[in-house]
Amino acid sequence: MSDDPRRPRRPRPPERSRKTSRRIIDYLPLAALATFVIAVAVVAIMASIWLAPAGKPVPIPSFMGMPFAHAESLASSAHLGIRIVAHRTDFHAPKDVIIGQLPSAGEKVREGRVVDVILSDGVPVVSVPNLSNLSLRDAKLALGNAHLTLGKVTESQNVDMIAGQVLEQHPDPFTQLPAGGAVDVTVAKGRPQMYAPNFIGMSLDFAKKAAVDAHVVIGSVTEMPIREGARPRGTIVAQDPVPGFAMTPKQKMSLQVSGGGPQTPAPSPSPSPLASEKAAQASPSPSPSPSPLLASPGATRTMRISVALPRSDVAKPVRIVLQDATGSKTIFEQTTTGGVTLSFDLTVVGGGTIETYIDGKLVTTTSL
Repeated sequence: MSDDPRRPRRPRPPERSRKTSRRIIDYLPLAALATFVIAVAVVAIMASIWLAPAGKPVPIPSFMGMPFAHAESLASSAHLGIRIVAHRTDFHAPKDVIIGQLPSAGEKVREGRVVDVILSDGVPVVSVPNLSNLSLRDAKLALGNAHLTLGKVTESQNVDMIAGQVLEQHPDPFTQLPAGGAVDVTVAKGRPQMYAPNFIGMSLDFAKKAAVDAHVVIGSVTEMPIREGARPRGTIVAQDPVPGFAMTPKQKMSLQVSGGGPQTPAPSPSPSPLASEKAAQASPSPSPSPSPLLASPGATRTMRISVALPRSDVAKPVRIVLQDATGSKTIFEQTTTGGVTLSFDLTVVGGGTIETYIDGKLVTTTSL
């Protein structure tokens, strides 16, 4: 028996057992990671199974243009639901007809999926436009803009209207009609559009005969005063409406004819100086007075004139000036592209002219 008070040492395990324990500890993190990955995969699979709709995939039929009741029956047979999400007016679809759907036709969804649809509230009501005196072409445009159509077209003889102008319509203007409805019209079977012929430069007698052939009625004829440089008496110098102007039915044409120039006095034999002296002593000298064939320099005339402005692609300053015994007076001044005919009622004192300036340049001078 030993007298050593120290505890006896524990015997050391064999070398092989220690190596086996170390290997197991080294693999513990890998095992934990593998367990975590497997757990996440299981949770993801279970979540996808729980969130995914039940049933097999089915194609969505087209519900567009169907009445809602028919669409409900078709959706039920395809194992789908259908739900109204909005109502809208439509110019083509009757009331309660489907005009929109989501998802679109042809997409595949699970059985039981609900399809959202939009229903038509029917065709809106619009106001019938007033087609009176419009041409047939313009009437079609007006109806198209109002979402209406042209219905039956009937012709009626009326020489007071231009051929093709609308005389009557049914329904009446401003009547409420469903969009797409038809409007029947009656159009004039009258004369074609007439334009004023050019009578300027003709004699009055010849112009009256030409007016009969052209179916134009001559109205007032005004004879201008006698003046120097005037055209021969009876020659037409102006007309209203001007040549080429579109005339309305029964519109009369007014003409202005030249009064001619002053007559040339016939030569007479010169009296002898003695006879002239005796005549001068026998009678007082007459006071000067205007010839009855000439207008007095202070005579006042009221007339209507027309000035045709030439057409220009670019707006230019235009000025029209009246020159008479009182001086110069501007009667029109504006920047315009022209292509119109201007009419003026003027009071002219003595002889006068109308001068037209375009862009500061004198282009026409007309004697009055």
